[in-house]
Amino acid sequence: MGEDRFIAAYWEFRESVDLEKTAGLPDLNHLVWCLLAGMPNVPADEEDKPEAPLRAIDQRVAILKAVFVEVNSEKDDGFLDRALNLYDEAARLAKLILKEATTENNFGADEGP
Repeated sequence: MGEDRFIAAYWEFRESVDLEKTAGLPDLNHLVWCLLAGMPNVPADEEDKPEAPLRAIDQRVAILKAVFVEVNSEKDDGFLDRALNLYDEAARLAKLILKEATTENNFGADEGP
């Protein structure tokens, strides 16, 4: 069931992308923003578990990387490797931000006002 929802999320995003256009390397700040803002929508967004936001980032990155490679399939491997590394770095940074925000929100949670 979860795999079907992931594939549906992939296709929903892929169909929103103009496959006739190629793009340069993705912007790291924009990628982090997209991952944190919830773009594209993924199945983990609907989960009510503490680890769901981190799973959502992994799902988003998987979809974004797959579509990026498809759109830029004519580019050389070095270009694709640099781009995929940017997606990985964006995921790392987005997770770090989420973890810091979670830690800050839980700091003193047991204490009264």
